[in-house]
Amino acid sequence: MGYSIAWILVRGKTKEDVLAQLTLADTGEPDEANESPVSGAALPDGSYLLFFNDMAHAATQAPNMARLSEGCEALGCQVEDSVMASAAFLYKDGAKAWDVVHLADQGLYHLAVDGAPPALLETIHTEMKASQDEDGGVDAEVDWLFEVPLMLATALSGYRHDEAALLSGDTLVFTELVPATPDGGRRH
Repeated sequence: MGYSIAWILVRGKTKEDVLAQLTLADTGEPDEANESPVSGAALPDGSYLLFFNDMAHAATQAPNMARLSEGCEALGCQVEDSVMASAAFLYKDGAKAWDVVHLADQGLYHLAVDGAPPALLETIHTEMKASQDEDGGVDAEVDWLFEVPLMLATALSGYRHDEAALLSGDTLVFTELVPATPDGGRRH
């Protein structure tokens, strides 16, 4: 069984503001393996990370990312490894800054880039393209370009969905998030 997940790292808003905007409430219940539909964790730098067990969760869609990023920035990542699809995207101050998408069904070398991603993308892309070439190109049994959006998102956030700790070595403490009621309480 593979990953079909998404995550969003919000920098510049408090956890409380992020949860209120997404109508979520923190149960306080640990979610060490990210098994809940939605969980969240505070990063040492004050950023807040949302983890979704749904690659296409509504929060990751363009209009919601734009709203979430008003007055801050929101870095997102989507992973669907059963079809080798991955994406990384950044919204800042209510607008998309860039996105990078790999869809294996468009070809093992597929990489769609929109906006102005960081220069680091070129280095990562060159490295993964060389790995793909070395392993047999389109005839390879591995999809190296799937890693490009993931590596970019990891480099920018310090977080990778399939690692136990941040790149810094710090461990995250995820807790279950549930839909909030209109009065600010929580529903189960």
